[in-house]
Parts: sequence; structure tokens; C-alpha cells
Amino acid sequence: MRAEFPSSINPKVKFLDRYTVWDVIRVGVLAAVGWQLAGETGASGGILLGFVLTELKPGGKPLDRHAFDLVDRFANISTVRSTELSKFTDSSVTLADDTVLGIVEVSCQDIEYSSETAKEANRGTVQELLDKSDQRLEIYSRQRLVNLNSYTAAKSSTVITDHYILVKESGSSLKHNRYNVRTRCKEVEELLTAGGLQGEHLTGKQLKNAVKQLHTGKTRVSGNRFRTSYGEKSVCRMLYIDEYPERLPFGWLSEILNAETSGLVDVVQTTRPVSGDQRDWMDRMLARTESELSSSRNPSRETGLQQQKQDLEDLIDLEISGGTLVNYGVYIVARGETPGEARRTLEAVRSVLKRFRVESCEPRNLSQAVKRVSPFHNSRFYRTEIVPTFSAATGFSFATKGVIEPGGVLFGTYSNGTQVILDRFSWDAGHISVMGKTGSGKTYWTKLMLLRSYRNLEDVEIYVVDPKRRDYGDFVEALGAETVYVGDDPNVESDVVRYTVEDPSKDNTEELTEAVRQVYRQAVKTERKTLVVIDEVHRIITNGERINKDGIQAVSTLVRESRDRDVAATLVTQNANEFTRSNEGRNILRNVDCNLFFRHQSVENQVSDFFQLSEPQRIELRKLRTGNELGFSEALIQGPVDARLKIESSKEEHGLIENGALSDDTASSTQPAIVEGPGEGKKQRADGGHPSKKEAESENRPGFSKLFKTVFDASIGLFEYLLLSGFPVAVVLYREGLLKPGVQLDQLPLNSTLIDVLTVWMLIVLVAETAWILILSTDIWLAQYLQAGS
Repeated sequence: MRAEFPSSINPKVKFLDRYTVWDVIRVGVLAAVGWQLAGETGASGGILLGFVLTELKPGGKPLDRHAFDLVDRFANISTVRSTELSKFTDSSVTLADDTVLGIVEVSCQDIEYSSETAKEANRGTVQELLDKSDQRLEIYSRQRLVNLNSYTAAKSSTVITDHYILVKESGSSLKHNRYNVRTRCKEVEELLTAGGLQGEHLTGKQLKNAVKQLHTGKTRVSGNRFRTSYGEKSVCRMLYIDEYPERLPFGWLSEILNAETSGLVDVVQTTRPVSGDQRDWMDRMLARTESELSSSRNPSRETGLQQQKQDLEDLIDLEISGGTLVNYGVYIVARGETPGEARRTLEAVRSVLKRFRVESCEPRNLSQAVKRVSPFHNSRFYRTEIVPTFSAATGFSFATKGVIEPGGVLFGTYSNGTQVILDRFSWDAGHISVMGKTGSGKTYWTKLMLLRSYRNLEDVEIYVVDPKRRDYGDFVEALGAETVYVGDDPNVESDVVRYTVEDPSKDNTEELTEAVRQVYRQAVKTERKTLVVIDEVHRIITNGERINKDGIQAVSTLVRESRDRDVAATLVTQNANEFTRSNEGRNILRNVDCNLFFRHQSVENQVSDFFQLSEPQRIELRKLRTGNELGFSEALIQGPVDARLKIESSKEEHGLIENGALSDDTASSTQPAIVEGPGEGKKQRADGGHPSKKEAESENRPGFSKLFKTVFDASIGLFEYLLLSGFPVAVVLYREGLLKPGVQLDQLPLNSTLIDVLTVWMLIVLVAETAWILILSTDIWLAQYLQAGS
């Protein structure tokens, strides 16, 4: 789903469809300086140098802009003072200038596998929010690190994104401002909730925590970066969106927040209604565009003018027909521990923006720009475009990855490495269905969750119904389990109990059904948290092609009647149609809050329709990786989050799951974890293995080869820098008379003047750059040829 963005209403004027006003000024100034220094010759040199500076743009910027930025980096040092927060009330905070601020927190909404209808509904909700707002609205998406040391098998920390909608009121009495903020926050909360997004008006301690998260304290500006007093990764760089492409996909801002970066990223979106003066200005711009279009004879310029005219007419017609236009601005902050980390994070953000063809710039007036991304300052810095609200709503920064439920366990990780930690006992019903073909990883994941839950939860009971007898024996014994054969005395004292059968090859449907009943009776007696695993549940709810009514009733009772007893059941089966083909089975699944799909050979329409799987999800189900292929498996999770998860275990966990104990090499090894999936399980290194022979040779490459590689890896922009540095060198050498001994100046056509020297050098630059481009192209072709050959 994509939305159109209009072209800039006030585009840069270009002479000859190539040179901006600043380009012309640059040439004129250099020509005037040259005239003052050396008359006509100097003016000619100034014009030539002006066009050189205009045409050569290393890094996308003219050389004089690089020089200005260098000077600004050392000269632009200032401090932005911290704003005083005068008073907290239960639902708002008052600033020193009596501005009242309210905050609505918005939960993350994973849209990776959402249908087009669901995405359209989400966009419509945000659009309605912007349509109804007659005041400035600000949306802050701010990343932070979460310490995960208390979670088993989790990394030390992970990144999550908090989303806040800020409502501000000023200009009236304090009492009136607070009332308006409270009313507007309530309206925002209700609108988001009605549209399927979870919004909460923050009050009390939650409000104070959000303010602490957003407050950066005193900020020191130095050149193109700034450093905050508070917050993680306090060295910051900033961008603003300068120009949008014709179309952008839904959730494009979330792609920036979900990108893998070394630092942290914040995104600030601002909207404010279009004023009457701006509407008059749009009318004047339309008239001017029509006038220029009628007089233009340049086909390429006519195309641009025609597009601008069409966009202006569309915007005006949209408002006439009842649509809403807003001033939309997007500001991005890249944060790092060091300037280098902040720069790398900024480059990662720019890479995503370039993929979407979005133009961005770093602000020149950084002191005012810093205030623009602070909720607690007023700023004169505005970089906005007039767009329809449906275009502004396409940004949808809420679609970020990362779910941390306190007290939960690590379920898996997203593709970008963000971890998913869920607490099933906090759900309405903590039951999970696990489905996948044989060897896909479902039993391995179930054991992994039992192990992590057993270690994380202080007081938990575990019951496992194991129809095949061989899958859970060693594993649960390592947890101190007692094994009960169905029909024996079920009175056991262990916290972990495994129910199995004597002969798995027989039809044990009735015995397994009775085991489920016994588990239910035991689970409802206790006040402790209880985990129940029913493996191969299809052996209980079906008997051949027939539905086993007793079995399905036993499972249904466990699922439905234990919801308020802190009982969380995991139902493991090979195919979901064992449930969906009967009314009773579908009712069981309706009481399950989370579904986990491992690889399937095929997905029946009946199953797809029941779970409302989107077409991308149906395709992914056949492509999910298994532990037999790699050192990890994959699954689609549906419920608390809708995403594709990567399932990995540590060496210690793997040893317990596969062998029921730590092996000697596992206990003593310091190598990265070898993770193994279910089934035959070919061992793989989770970190990708040892360096290849080619990589090792690369590391041991002699000094000359390293120098040769460095030269060939250099960008054309760096080469231009080196060549153009010869201009001032040539001027100095000429002034000192040092060129005459080595260069036959009398052979030059213009009587050995400075303009001769610069002209010759310019020709050298052009010839050398052309040769360098050919060399680099040959290097690239050769590399591609060798890669294809290998």
C-alpha cells in the first residue's frame, strides 16, 4: 500500500534547468574577486573556478559548502538551556511559560504480515487523528536500551521504541489549558483504541517516566552534532526530510526505526493545520506556475512545471472537496556513545532514506533544530511540506519491532536481532498452539520454552503429556521430573511431572485422554503458575479419521476452565486441520491467545481462513527454515505479535534439550554457541563458523597489497578531493615562481598567466578523473567476473 506525495510547492529556481540561484551567486562573486585581483584574466579565472565548484560535488555538496561546514564545525559552539518543568499534575505537565503538555503513549503495531485491509485501517486511524486536530500535533518515536540480564538466554540488552503523541496548549489561562489538554488527550486515546491501535493517556508515575525519557537536559551544540546531558548515547546528529518522492509505502518511517544500527534513532513528526495565508500563497504559486508554463520553451522544464501545476490543483481540489492539508515535518536524530557511532548511525538512516528516494539534509541552524526535536522548547526551525493527511499518515512510525513483557521469557528474535520476550501469564489466556511438519522445530521450541520458564519463574509446576515416550524423557529428568505411566497412581510430589504410555505403538487414545483429565485435576488444585504441554495433541482429539469426542472434550475443558487459574497450556500438533475440521476443535483454538507456525508443506484453505493468514504468511510457511538445515529454526507467531521469529538456543540449553545433561565439551568450551534443531540435527555454528580461507588470506595480505586495496576501495569523491587540492597548490607555486623551472610556461597560449596554469590543471583533472572512472569500472567488472566464476 502506497500513498502519493505532492512535489514541493516552492521548488528551487534553476537557471538553464541546472544552476540554482546560489550557483549563480557563487560564480558572480568569484568573477568579481578575480576582476579586482587580475582584471579580465582574473574574472575569467573566477568564472571558471565558479563553475568547477558548482559541477564538482563530492559527497553531494559543493566544495565551498564543505569549507563552510568545516568552519561552522569549529565556530558553531553554543548551549541550549534545559527547560524548567514548573509543575506536574496527575494528567499533564506545566512548563515555565505556562504551556501545558499531555502525553498519549501508543503501543507498537507489527504490520509485517498484516493484510492490505488491516494496513488501510491503521492508516485511516492516523489520518482521522490528523484530520480532527486543529492544533499542532507531535509524534515522538524514541529508542532506548532495555537491560535483559535477568532473562534466561537473552542478550545483555535490546532496543525498543517508545511512541508518544504530545498534545500542547498555551495562550489561555492555566486552568483552561489543562482542561483542553486533558480533553484532547482523552479524544486521542479513544480514537486510537477505536481504530485498533492501543493508546493510553499517561498519568501519575507513567507520565513522569515518559517526561524523563524525553527530557534531554542542557544541550551543547558543536558544529554538526550536539551532546545532551541526560539520556543514553548522548552524542547526536540530526537530519530533516527535505523532499519526498512521488510515492512512499505505508510504514516507511518504521523501516528507519527497525534498521540495524550501531546507535539509537529517534523520529519526530510534526503536523499543524494549513493557514489562510498559505492557501493564498498556493493560489499565487498556481498562477505563477501557469505563467511560466505558457512562456517556457524547454521540454524538460515544461515537464516539471506541468507536474507542479497538477499537484497544486490536486491539493486545492482536495481541500474544496472536504479533505485536509497539513504542514508535515519529519526530523530524525541519530544517537551514539561517540561521534563515530553517531555518524555510523546517521549513515545507516541515510541508507534507508535513499532506498525510498527521500531527500534529507542536516540543519545549518542546529541550535534551533535541537529545540524542534525537544517537546519542552519553542523553536523557529520549521522544515515542512504541505501534504494531504493521508500522505502524512503513511509514515506510521508505530510499526516497530521489539516486545518486552516484564516477567516473560525469550520466545525468539526478529530478523534485525531485536528480541521478543513474552509473559503468557499476563495474557487473557496463556495458551499456545504449536503447529508444523515433522522436523520443523516445534518440539525443540517447546522444550526450550519449558527450560527458560523453569529457570525464570520462581514458583512453577510443569506437566507434560508425552504420547511418543521418547521425546521428553531425558529432558524432563534433567529438570528433576517424575514419570507417570497412564493408569498408575498419579499422586506425585515433584514440580515437574511427565505422563506417558508403556507402548507408544498401540492405540492409546483413551489412556492419553485420561492423562489430560488427570493433569487438569492436578493443575486446578494449586495456586502456583502451571505450565501444561500436550505433545502430539492430534492423537488425543482424533482417532484415525474420526473425532474423538472424549479427547476433544478433555482438552477443551483444560483450555477453557483453567483460564483464571494461572494455567498455560501448549498444544503441539503436526497440522492445524486436526482442530479446524470440527466445531469443538475450532472452539479450542478460539480460546488460545498465541499461535506458532513452523514450516508446513502446504496450507489448506480451511486453515488459512480460520487463522486469517495473509498471502505473504501462506508463502512464508513453506519457506521457514528448520534446525536440520541451519543452526536455528524459524516460526511465524500470531497473537501478541505477528512476525517471523528466529529460534536459537545457547550451548548449555542445547545440551540439556538434546542430551538431558551438559556434555564435557559443552561445559568447558569457550567457543560461540552451536545450535541444533530437532530431528537428526546437523550441528552449525550460530555465529556463521570460522573465518574462511579467503578471509584468513585477506587478513595476512602483505603491506603493498593492502595499500593497493585501499586505493581501489577509495571513492571517486575522495579522488576528486585529492585532485582539486592541486588548485591552491598551483596558485601558491605560481606566485612564488616555483613553476618556471619545472614547467615550460612560455609554451602556454596565454602568455604564461595564472589562468593558463589553472586551465591546464582543469584539463588534467578532467582527463585524470575520466581515467580513474574507467579504472574503477574495470575493477568492478573484474570483481563481478571472479565472483561469478567462483
